[in-house]
Amino acid sequence: MKRKALIAVVGVFLLGLMGGALVGQIYPVRHLWGRAWHDAGDGKEQRGGRRHGSSGRYIRMLQRELDLTDRQMAEIGPLLGQTRRSLYQARIRSLEETDRIILEFHGRIRAALDEAQARKLEERTDNFRERRRKKRERMISRLESLRDGS
Repeated sequence: MKRKALIAVVGVFLLGLMGGALVGQIYPVRHLWGRAWHDAGDGKEQRGGRRHGSSGRYIRMLQRELDLTDRQMAEIGPLLGQTRRSLYQARIRSLEETDRIILEFHGRIRAALDEAQARKLEERTDNFRERRRKKRERMISRLESLRDGS
């Protein structure tokens, strides 16, 4: 009986795996959610980092799907760039608020910890601060490059 149950569980797992792979091929997640707004720029191609290589993809998709004229493209490009900058600013504000909440939580639970746990939490908090500082710097740098029109 246990063997049948194990075979059934493995079978269901494999069917789910194959179904997920099939759905992933039919409806790629990156296409639906991954980069549409990240790549919404002013229509200029950019080279460089991970996200820069496909800059303008969203505006080209709009041009193709909406059959936009060159005049419309010229109007929409700066608006997409403006939207992209606004999204980066919102992400930076959200990141700062999230950091504040997490660090506040660390401060509140410290009293409930013994000395060894408090040291580990302090190390974790220091690592967290450093990682988030670097992330904010990258985001701010990217926002500044968007302002410069690069």
